[in-house]
Amino acid sequence: MGFKVVPYIVESEKIPENMDGYRMAVLADLHDCAVGKENQRLLSALRQEQPDGLLVAGDMITEHMGRLSSWLAYRQARALLLELAQDFPVYYAMGNHETRWKKERDGHTYTFERYRRELEAAGVVFLDNLSAVLGNGRQGIRVTGLELPLLYYRKGLRIPKLTGAAIRKLAGPADEEHFQILLAHTPQFFQAYADWGADLVLAGHFHGGLIRLPLVGGLVSTYYRPFPRYDRGRFQKGERQMIVSAGLGTHTIPLRLNNPPELLMLTFRHRG
Repeated sequence: MGFKVVPYIVESEKIPENMDGYRMAVLADLHDCAVGKENQRLLSALRQEQPDGLLVAGDMITEHMGRLSSWLAYRQARALLLELAQDFPVYYAMGNHETRWKKERDGHTYTFERYRRELEAAGVVFLDNLSAVLGNGRQGIRVTGLELPLLYYRKGLRIPKLTGAAIRKLAGPADEEHFQILLAHTPQFFQAYADWGADLVLAGHFHGGLIRLPLVGGLVSTYYRPFPRYDRGRFQKGERQMIVSAGLGTHTIPLRLNNPPELLMLTFRHRG
């Protein structure tokens, strides 16, 4: 399956004039796979695009819960991020696999804490219910990484309800002054993200629906529900929008049909 770079223009009057043309790449759901040998196709695409920074929307690794895991199990993601951090600012939000790995204490010779320390030493900024401002402080773009409890990734019919108030308890209030990005790994809760105050949500998790059918879209979500509404692409609720990546890798079911891995490239525009 081919790999593609998918461009998006994001316009808002809240984007400051001094950040008109600011560009960010979005990586999601690598799952410790490789796009080209040692991720060279992905690295080449990023170096050609030369974004101002990278936003990671979670699941760069696949957590092998209950199995003996060493640093080799996370080699592709670790090596890629260490190399990217030499060239770009990198902001990393948690997916369900990172959250599971954080909680897993037994059976690992290579821990999440070590992975995090190594990446932070290289300059990667982790946003687990934390925020950062891109650009020039008072006139920048604010990005918040939402780390949801694992119960919100429960599969099947018993998906709990998420509210904007619950997000505020986890990650604090949205920023009304800056353009507010929310890195929220699962797109399932777009209404709650909008209620919280996200101007732009960046998500993944559904892997584009694994198999994509013409005129229909993705076949199944990672909640094991058929024909997910938020499978891939841009979605709108009034002035709030969400862009969902089809992701870069696979896990468990190594299948992508009519559904190439993708790197998102966002260009921000001031709308006067």
